[in-house]
Amino acid sequence: MQDLLTTIQHIAREQDFRNILREADDLKNFSQSSQWLDVVILGQFKAGKSSLINSFLQRDILPMGVLPVTAIITRLTYAPKDRVVITRLDGSKFEIAPEELDDYVTEKKNPENKKEVYLVDIELPELKDFEKLRLIDTPGLGSAFKHNTTVTENWFNRIGAAFVVISAAQPLSENDLEVIKTAAEQSPEVYLVLSKTDLLSESEVDEVMAFLETKTQEAVNRKFRIFPYTIKDTTGRFRHQIQTTVLDHLSSHLAETQQSIYNHKLEHLRRLTKSYLEIRLNLASKAENERLALKNKILDEQMKLNFIRKELRYIAQSYQENTRNELEKRLLGQHLDVLEKWLVKEFQEQYDQWKGNLNKVSRKYEQWLKDHMAKALDRIEKEEHPFANALLSDAQNHLNNYITHFRERLNHRINEVLHVQLPEEDFQVTVEPLEKPDIITSWAFESHIDMLWFLIPMRFFRNTFRNVFARRLPDEAEKNLRRLISILTQNINAAIKKSHDEALHYITEKLESIEHLLAEQHSGETEIRAYIEQLTAFAPEKE
Repeated sequence: MQDLLTTIQHIAREQDFRNILREADDLKNFSQSSQWLDVVILGQFKAGKSSLINSFLQRDILPMGVLPVTAIITRLTYAPKDRVVITRLDGSKFEIAPEELDDYVTEKKNPENKKEVYLVDIELPELKDFEKLRLIDTPGLGSAFKHNTTVTENWFNRIGAAFVVISAAQPLSENDLEVIKTAAEQSPEVYLVLSKTDLLSESEVDEVMAFLETKTQEAVNRKFRIFPYTIKDTTGRFRHQIQTTVLDHLSSHLAETQQSIYNHKLEHLRRLTKSYLEIRLNLASKAENERLALKNKILDEQMKLNFIRKELRYIAQSYQENTRNELEKRLLGQHLDVLEKWLVKEFQEQYDQWKGNLNKVSRKYEQWLKDHMAKALDRIEKEEHPFANALLSDAQNHLNNYITHFRERLNHRINEVLHVQLPEEDFQVTVEPLEKPDIITSWAFESHIDMLWFLIPMRFFRNTFRNVFARRLPDEAEKNLRRLISILTQNINAAIKKSHDEALHYITEKLESIEHLLAEQHSGETEIRAYIEQLTAFAPEKE
């Protein structure tokens, strides 16, 4: 099969198929990395990927929480002792203690990857039974796949086996289906994990699993093994099922599995290269003016980049303009009155316990307010995080649907004009994390009146200041709720902008690639036919 890869590389160089050449190089690297098999864990934000790995290891090594991790790949392998190695974007490496991990991979402590972490390698004795496997934790749906960066593109083509984690709280979204399709394109060893099954009854789990089996088979034309899972699996039954059915098999048949995955990837690359050649063949006999006419027919006005740029900008802006209004309706409508009443009630219960002069009472009030406001807003943020994330997901789903329709229109035109069907591919804009806001409260007094505490006898004015402090609480509640709304709005809209930029970058590269393919001829019809015949000869079945 190495002869096929060499043939593809030769054709790609001769025809200047740059993306084919890059994928061929990645596949060659995959074939040479036989030390272990990468088992990648994929899924949407909060699907339970890190929880699944931690539960399987029976150790909380990967950070978990309300916020997702940054776009950093984390690889876990066996070693006799704990060891965590950080690799930065510039190639430098350094070790950290396991408890420092969240300083580098969480959005809270490494926002937007300001520390320039490329990947994290974790060595653990708990993986003794799987010395030949390397578990890969990925952030958010899609971010380990088609990011338009060299780092991720190089990573994507090295994926071995894959578990796609789907939450029982929201089984099988369109994004889940897309990532399953892409994983299946890259590997024959793809498994589905239905997580958080403790949220469902036993009969409901069976019903959802049957639904997943039907829908994935319809979408991908392939049957997947599905495993139910919950981190509350005290008996270890689910963990044992995955271990004995999949991981033990992969470990004991490593060479055979790697060869099967390699063949799978190689066949996809063969079909893609052949499709590109068929496009060139259709154009080879055409004169320059005919090729230009065909190019214009395929890349008509709707496919032109300026038009697409306007449509993408309109989609992003329409969601961005609506973000604050939706958050205000939700948070102010459902939480402001409750927060005000709770603060007043807690204040009235606490105030009489604050002893001392006005200065001391004022400082205690300020600290009490800050602590209680932080506690309340943390609860509200956690409760409403799914709503905020849904606002972002709606925009990203719209952008993903636009990309899907763009790809379908482009492929339809190519098939209609040149009678060539390009293989399916997938791209997903990433799910961005949302940061928590800081809590800011006002001073007890706008002036320094409390500094004159020696002139104000508290035993006579305690109730007066009780009323002063209590009257401030509704304003403090609304001010901090609006600040939470502002920060969530800013973060959601920044994530929408980044998703818009990713979508535009993907489409721009796709159009440039097709234009390059249509505009330049690197060989004649006879040579192209010979290349196609060479690739056809390698087909596993008669084409």
